[in-house]
Formats: sequence, structure tokens, C-alpha cells
Amino acid sequence: MADGDNPFWDFSCGLYGKPGVAEACLMLQDAHGLDVNVLLFCCWAGWRGQRLQPGQVDLLLATVAPWHREVVRPLRGVRCWMKTQDMLPADQAEALRQEIKRQELEAERLEQAALHDALPLDAGDPSPAAAVANLAAYLTRMGCTPGVAAVAGLSAMLVAMFGEDTLHPLDAVRLLDERFAG
Repeated sequence: MADGDNPFWDFSCGLYGKPGVAEACLMLQDAHGLDVNVLLFCCWAGWRGQRLQPGQVDLLLATVAPWHREVVRPLRGVRCWMKTQDMLPADQAEALRQEIKRQELEAERLEQAALHDALPLDAGDPSPAAAVANLAAYLTRMGCTPGVAAVAGLSAMLVAMFGEDTLHPLDAVRLLDERFAG
């Protein structure tokens, strides 16, 4: 897949850049060990009106788990570790850290290309209910029962994606609570 040929990557970059989304994704990643790219794919599928079946979630995870574990996480780990070190001159360390960050972003882009190719999705009408169902399917598959902070983060992602005119924050929380309570 050539650069610019992945509408999922374009969607992810747009959503991740919205207020509160990056923080929510990183909180879910750090607190629950979730893969941000799979979270974003769940959102993208909902944006395309598609509900993911458990087998499809398993396919996505099987497709990218080794890459995420062996490439993305180690790059992130090195980059974060370097923030706490002072053995090199600050400007040299920061230049290297920025290069690692660039490589980490490229590894994420490649992971998203693999997700996109593993499960091509037809376009449909954006559906908050489908996005919630997809996120719930992923979290359930990962054995994650979201607490208040996770529900707030997921709600922030959904509202950023659909807009408050379509999905009021309280409605997003209600949808998530209903999904995880039942």
C-alpha cells in the first residue's frame, strides 16, 4: 500500500489530533495494555457503519500482535526511557529521541496498513452504536472491564469522532455503560 492509500490512517490521524483523544488513547494503553491502533480501528469501523464480530477482532489482533509487541512497544519503550536519562548532552539525546519517535510513528503507520489490509471495510453511514459495540468487543476480548476513567476516555473519543451535535457526551457515557453493564 502506497502512502496516502490508507483511509484508516487518514481517519486515525484526524481523530487522534482532536482534543482529548490522544490523552484517552494513551490512558487506555497505559492502564489496560490496549493497542491504540486497534482502538482506532474499532472507531473507524463504527465510522464506516460496521460492527465487528468477535472473530474479526481476533483476526485483527492475530494480524498485528507480533508486530506491536516486537517493534512498536520496544520503540516506545526506548523513547520513553530516554526522557529520564541525562548521560548524553541534552541536544544530542533529544535529536536521537525525535528520530526514534519518527520511527515509532512509521511502525504505527505500518501496523495500521496491516489492519486495513486484514479486514477491508465497506463504507456505510457513521454509527455511534457500532463504534461502541466495536470498542466493547475489543475490550471484552482483552479482558478489560472499563472503570470510570476508561469510560470517560472512550466517551471523549466517541464525542470527538461524531461531534456533540450527533453524540452528546452524556449519551456516549450512557451507551458505554449499557454496553459494559449487560
